[in-house]
Amino acid sequence: MLNRSLRLLLAIYRCFQYRLCGRHKYGVMPAGVLCEVEGKGAAPDFGDVVHPCVRYIPDGFNGHTWWMVYTPYYKANAELENPILCYADGDSTTIPTRWKVFSQVQDQPKVGYNSDPTLLYDEGRLFVMWRENSTERCSQYGADRATFCAEVLPNGFGLVPSALLSVVGLLEDTEVSPTFLRNPDGGYRALAMHLRFSSRRIAELPPMLRKIATMFVAITDLLFGVGQQKSFGISQWISPSLFQPFELQRTVQFMGKNPLYRPWHMDFFEYENRIYAIVQTNQSNADICLAYSEDGVQFKFYKKPLMTNVSSGKVGIYKPTGGVVEGVFFLYYTAQDKQNRALNRLYLSQMNFNEMIKELL
Repeated sequence: MLNRSLRLLLAIYRCFQYRLCGRHKYGVMPAGVLCEVEGKGAAPDFGDVVHPCVRYIPDGFNGHTWWMVYTPYYKANAELENPILCYADGDSTTIPTRWKVFSQVQDQPKVGYNSDPTLLYDEGRLFVMWRENSTERCSQYGADRATFCAEVLPNGFGLVPSALLSVVGLLEDTEVSPTFLRNPDGGYRALAMHLRFSSRRIAELPPMLRKIATMFVAITDLLFGVGQQKSFGISQWISPSLFQPFELQRTVQFMGKNPLYRPWHMDFFEYENRIYAIVQTNQSNADICLAYSEDGVQFKFYKKPLMTNVSSGKVGIYKPTGGVVEGVFFLYYTAQDKQNRALNRLYLSQMNFNEMIKELL
């Protein structure tokens, strides 16, 4: 009863907070259609889907036109967070809701965990990347977190021998939820989220004081958005090859974002000489927003969100992915039912791209 009352008070407070800061209650896109990954649904992950990355390949790859990589995360169990590669068939007018498993990309590591997979199709070759956290392979490269890559082969995966992105230190990370793109003038770039997970000052306190400070900051974070976690913006990396480590160039803040947003995960796509970022705006209680860039460096938010918890009819919206095919914008996102917060499911929403942009302004 107390928990229900607190949730009600928080909802009332957030309603006031949203009005004050101009955060929109509804997104411009319709609620998504539930998707299915065939063969999944049993223990231990019960078909849980998080961190999807979807790519459409018009000419097909390995006989299939649509590819997706994701990780399970049932009950927020990082041991299950191991990337799974899937495919679906269809033309540009049939955006799939049924997927079939091609293969699991990586098994559960002995220590640490996997996360944040992504795909890059480049000149007839498909690559899958994923981030590792405190694994044995990270230690081999002198890193605490690193992003690795493997080429998708007909009967398995060809591991790229070196880490593409790597970070030393556990409190801050510049390669969260990366996307890899080919540069028009040659070489490659990686765009990722630059996050601070926790405050060094609090981490260095004695255990009892650290516990008290953490509880206090958790409350201020919930009410005012002032916490240990901080989003610095988009980290931008470059490399001449997918087989060489990338170099961090800079971190650039988003322009035009709502003050209540603290961007957490994202995906990128290119369309008509612009690069677009599909952004999960917060770790929890997130909206999904679209940002755009004319120069590939500075990204500006559109005024309205694509999707919110209210417009989706769900809770726990998490990392989105999408793109434009034949003038139609497709958005895949994961969310939870209010009655079952342990299970993340995949949804597809779609809308005419030009009409959507008009609605976002």
